[in-house]
Amino acid sequence: MSYDLRTKTENVTVLDLNGELDRHVGLKKLTAAIGKIKPSSRTRLVLNFKGVTYICSEAVGLVCALTEEIRKVGGRAACCALTGLPRDVFDILGVSKILPLHATEEDATKALR
Repeated sequence: MSYDLRTKTENVTVLDLNGELDRHVGLKKLTAAIGKIKPSSRTRLVLNFKGVTYICSEAVGLVCALTEEIRKVGGRAACCALTGLPRDVFDILGVSKILPLHATEEDATKALR
């Protein structure tokens, strides 16, 4: 698993995730990535899952906890580019009912403006 944290626009940050978000290495790296995000009322975060091929339920839990933390302080977050097994896991866990899921990064970015 690898990640890249980048600024898309002046007020939207994108966390690009790639590889397997498994219970071992992937979960540790996701935790490290999340640790670099400081939730505030100005936070606008897109979690881009375009390169993710596998995700465990604990990783989904971390994503949900992060987005809830961002919301509590007045920020906003959205996920994008979920396909295959990762999309199935999000659907089975009902994440789409509490977290906006978008087809593309552009759609997610527009939704956060």
